Amino acid sequence: MRKFFFLLFFLSCSYRSENYSTIRNSSGEVLGAYPQDIRWLGFQEEPSWKDLLAFSKLEVLELNTKELRSLEGLPDLPRLRYLNITDSQIRDLSPLRRFEKLDSLVLNGVPITDVGMKTFDGWNRLTRLEMKGSKISNLEFIGPGCKLRHLLIKNTKVKDLSPLGNCTSLQELYLQGTEVKDLVPLYSLSGLFHLQLDGTDVSDDEIRNIRKQLPYLKIMPGLRKILSSEKGSD
Repeated sequence: MRKFFFLLFFLSCSYRSENYSTIRNSSGEVLGAYPQDIRWLGFQEEPSWKDLLAFSKLEVLELNTKELRSLEGLPDLPRLRYLNITDSQIRDLSPLRRFEKLDSLVLNGVPITDVGMKTFDGWNRLTRLEMKGSKISNLEFIGPGCKLRHLLIKNTKVKDLSPLGNCTSLQELYLQGTEVKDLVPLYSLSGLFHLQLDGTDVSDDEIRNIRKQLPYLKIMPGLRKILSSEKGSD
């Protein structure tokens, strides 16, 4: 019986070593050992790109660290669809062109500019995009064929929403702290059900008007505007 348990322990260790891979940081320190068929990985420090090669089934990758300055060495991950690089220092998105299944990109706190946005040409593949606190001032990177369902551009310098007329599938839009005043470009977005306007200069008249166009739209502009927009809106 003792030999049986020893054999079982040996086989379990062998299975682990063959099906798990170690990921280190750029200094060679071990961050952890993970199943090679894992679909999600997340780190708060930059991992070794070479070590990620073993995870060909990875679909979700979250790298929330200010140490991250380039995606140049990111290995080919054929199933990658969700990438979160919040608070990184990335300014060039061109390495992401290789990831044809990428449909969700989170760039919150990333200092990317309008120029940097032009380094990526796969915007129309995305269904989710978050750019809270980025350095963008326009949405010109959004063109015909837009598939976005969720867009967050909180605390940016964006003023003009005209490009969103291309986003006929848009459902959620977060505009807190932007310079937006005109909501007319949203009138044709019949699927839009959530609109966040806190910290904007959108007028009560604008809110009344868009409610007439999109009566089922849930608007969160702050209590004062909600109450005043409902007075006499009929």
